[in-house]
Amino acid sequence: MADFPGGPKHITAEWLSQVLGVRVDTVAVAGSHEGTTGRAQLLLTGTGVPESIFVKYPPRDEMQRAFVTSAGMGKREVLFYGQLADEVPVRVPGVFFADSDDAGEHYLMLIEDLATSGCTFNNAATHHGTYEETMLAEFAALHARYWRSERFDTDLAWLEPPRQHPIAVTLVQQALSQHGADLPPVFTELAELYLAHTDAIHALWNRGDHTLVHGDVHDGNLFMDGERPGFLDWALVARAPAMRDVGYFLMANLAPPEIQERLPSLLTHYRQSLLALGVHAPAYEELLEQLRWHALYLWVGTAVTFAMGDAWQAGDYVRATLDRLHQNLAMENVGAAVKAAL
Repeated sequence: MADFPGGPKHITAEWLSQVLGVRVDTVAVAGSHEGTTGRAQLLLTGTGVPESIFVKYPPRDEMQRAFVTSAGMGKREVLFYGQLADEVPVRVPGVFFADSDDAGEHYLMLIEDLATSGCTFNNAATHHGTYEETMLAEFAALHARYWRSERFDTDLAWLEPPRQHPIAVTLVQQALSQHGADLPPVFTELAELYLAHTDAIHALWNRGDHTLVHGDVHDGNLFMDGERPGFLDWALVARAPAMRDVGYFLMANLAPPEIQERLPSLLTHYRQSLLALGVHAPAYEELLEQLRWHALYLWVGTAVTFAMGDAWQAGDYVRATLDRLHQNLAMENVGAAVKAAL
């Protein structure tokens, strides 16, 4: 067992004083929530202490805890905050403490409470006119820093290609059985495609130049610090083709009418940003092809979440996300693009 508290209720002022290096007089749990992982807000008093910090810890539900452990999510995020948070060229939450046991079953992270730092969330719904361009420039900065990095064989060898978790097949099949009759034909098409060619599709998602990717860039994991975008929840950080982030972001955030109107210029903007940072970027046509492949990754993640009901996210929200996503994927002929590449 690692030598740190097991959750927010076990965090004492004395332990926090040692970790923060300043005197903490009191600590109180202001609120907590458990989904994919456990999250809580701590209110602190003392000399020179932040008024609030954010805690991440393993969920108490045994099945959810087993999933997080087997997927390596907690340990991977601890490694990110310990080794990469200070060097990545993008805004991430400040970290006060991050540790896990070897198996990743027990972990604890104390990170910046972004709300008290003045950051805003859910910006895609109310974004200004250049929001997507600003985000893509940040993606380019992150991806360019680690494009085909030799460090993936040395100090960053722990950054693996995204894991192929067997539970995805189970949950996609469950989503198809439960909801296939109520959703448009593209849902059944993509579910059957993924179930019939799971290994080949995961291999396809690794085809191309690798870089460091966030891996889970839905709107809930993005924030704005003034005019600068930021990224939180690094549990799925990996080395993979850049379109794993870019395809996810654009397909998730563009409304269906915008796909045909803006996708070409936005993808060109991302590519030009890479070139300006010294990356020998793939041709536009190659990036577009990869974007379509990785759009299926976004669909699989959404379908898996949908199969879980309200356990990970509100079911109504996930259903609305699927409805819009199906329109976007149909416009880009994602199913046909994946089939042609297998």
